[in-house]
Amino acid sequence: MGDESVTDDPDDAPPWWDENVDIREELDLPGYDAPKFQDGTYVHTVVERLESRLDCQIQFIDPSPKKASRWEIRVDGDPVETVHRTRDVDANTVFGITEAEFERVVESNVTTDD
Repeated sequence: MGDESVTDDPDDAPPWWDENVDIREELDLPGYDAPKFQDGTYVHTVVERLESRLDCQIQFIDPSPKKASRWEIRVDGDPVETVHRTRDVDANTVFGITEAEFERVVESNVTTDD
C-alpha cells in the first residue's frame, strides 16, 4: 500500500509489499499496515484522491521528533492543522482524525486562483 495504490483493497499494493510481508513473517514480526485515520480509512488513498482533485500537495510532518505524538498536516507546504499520532497494537500509525474531518481541513485550506 503506498506508491501505486489507489484504493483500500489489500490486493492493490506496490510490488515491494509482498517482499516486505515475507521478511516480516520470516522474522516473526507483527504485520505492517499503512497509516490510517482513526475511522480505519487508509491515509494514502485519501491523500492521493484529494491531491488529484484539488491540485495540491498534502503532507504529514513531525515538526518535533522529540514529541512524535503531534504531527502537522501541511497543504502546499503550509501547516494547517495538528493531529495526534498513535500506534495500534502492531505498531502501525493511526492519525487522530477521521477521513471526513481531514477532507474538511484540506478543502478549507486549498488556495484557488478563482
